[in-house]
Amino acid sequence: MLPVLLLVAAGIGWGLWSGKLMPKQILPLALVIAGAVLALRGAWLIGLPAIGVGIFWFRGMTMRLARLRKIPGDEYELAAARWLLGVSANDDAEKIKARHKELVTQSDPERGDGEERKRKLNEARDLLLDDLKRKKG
Repeated sequence: MLPVLLLVAAGIGWGLWSGKLMPKQILPLALVIAGAVLALRGAWLIGLPAIGVGIFWFRGMTMRLARLRKIPGDEYELAAARWLLGVSANDDAEKIKARHKELVTQSDPERGDGEERKRKLNEARDLLLDDLKRKKG
């Protein structure tokens, strides 16, 4: 049971760190986890309704948060560039450059996507580095 809880905690931590989870979404997740633990221990009458309420609450909150944070064009491009390079919003210029170099060396020109992929990776790197310069300056 402890390894499963540690895995769930690690997943929630990763979700928060990567920005896929908002801090407001932790309480409904905790309710779902507590309901699952209760249901597994035999308290079905408490556990199953807790799971249902937690899922309903989490889904509603996710929909509200999605409506509230309509991503402006620049932010969307930055998010897409981060996704392409596999970096987070907290990474510095050195991490971005290292990840870019790693991905460029992995591209295989024999597949036919080498030049197009390099162009996209270069654009993503330049966009993220310019954003870092703008934030510092």
